[in-house]
Amino acid sequence: MLHLLNGDATAAVFARAGLPGESAVWRDVLMEGPVAAGAVTADAMPGRPAYLAERLAIDPEEYGRASRQNEAALARGAEHDELVLWFEQDLFCAVTLWFVLARLATRPPARLSLVFPETSAVKGLGALAPEPLAALFGERRVLDPDALTAGRAAWDAYASPTPAAVERLIRGDAPLPFVAGAARCHLGRLPSTRDGLNEMERAVLAALRDGPLAFAPLFTRVTDDEAVRRHGAGDVQVAGTLREMRGGPGPLVGIERADRAPREWTVAITETGRDVLDGRADRMTRSPVDRWVGGVRVAPGLPAWRWDGRRVRLAHAA
Repeated sequence: MLHLLNGDATAAVFARAGLPGESAVWRDVLMEGPVAAGAVTADAMPGRPAYLAERLAIDPEEYGRASRQNEAALARGAEHDELVLWFEQDLFCAVTLWFVLARLATRPPARLSLVFPETSAVKGLGALAPEPLAALFGERRVLDPDALTAGRAAWDAYASPTPAAVERLIRGDAPLPFVAGAARCHLGRLPSTRDGLNEMERAVLAALRDGPLAFAPLFTRVTDDEAVRRHGAGDVQVAGTLREMRGGPGPLVGIERADRAPREWTVAITETGRDVLDGRADRMTRSPVDRWVGGVRVAPGLPAWRWDGRRVRLAHAA
C-alpha cells in the first residue's frame, strides 16, 4: 500500500498514526502557473518552472526535482495493491487531485482510494492528531472508473485556454466531491466584472483598509476571508499575489523591506488600491497583469474574461 499525501505537515502526522504501507508527498503548486489540457506529466507543461520562479520565488532546479519525485511516486503506485490519495476539499488540493486522477487514468493501480474530508469538518489534514487521521483512513472511499473519468474531465476543463468548461463544472453533477465548489473558487481568481480584482486581491485590500499590516497577520486575514478560505492558498501564494499587486504602472500596495523574506514585510494599501477597492477605478485598467489562471492567460491584448460573482457567471470586459 502506498499513501500519496498532500504536504509535509500531513506527512508529519501520518508518520505517527501507525498506518500500514509506505508514503510519499506530492509537491507541485498546480493551482498556479501555465498548465495544459491532456498533459499527463508536469514536464508536458512548458513554462511552469520560469513562471513559478518569477511569481512564487520557487527555485527551478528544486521544482524539477519535485516533479521527478511526483512522477516516481505515481509510478510506484501502480506497483502496490492499493494507492491511497490524501487531499482536502479546497481548490489547491482539488486541482492536484484532478491532475493525479488524469495521470492515473492511463494506468490505474489495482485499487485506488481517496481520503478527502470537507474543510468544514477538518481544518487541515496536517493539523490533525494521529488518531483522527487514522480514523479518516478507515473511512476512505474506493474510486471507480467513473471517478477517474470525472477527474480527467475536471483537469482538462481547468487546463482549457478558455474558462467556459470550468463554468460548466459548476452546473454539472460529477461523481467526485467538491468539483462544483472548486470550479467556483477557481473562477473567482479571474478579474471581476465589478472592479477587475480577483477574490484574493480584494481580500488583501480590504484587510489593509484601516492601516498597514505585517505579513503574518495579513496572511491570516486574507486566508480567513469567506471568499478565499476554500482556495487553500499558502503563504507562498499570498506572497506572490502581493508581489504582483506591488508591480505595474499603478501599484495597489506598497511593501516595506520588499527585498527581504515575506515574514519581514509590512504591507500598506496605496491610493490606487483605495480607488479600486472603493469602485472608483478598475484594477485591470490602472495596473494590467500578465498571469495564468489555470489554462487561461490573463494579459493585455488577449480575450478579457471576467467573473461576475454576484450572478455566478462568466462575462467579458467592455
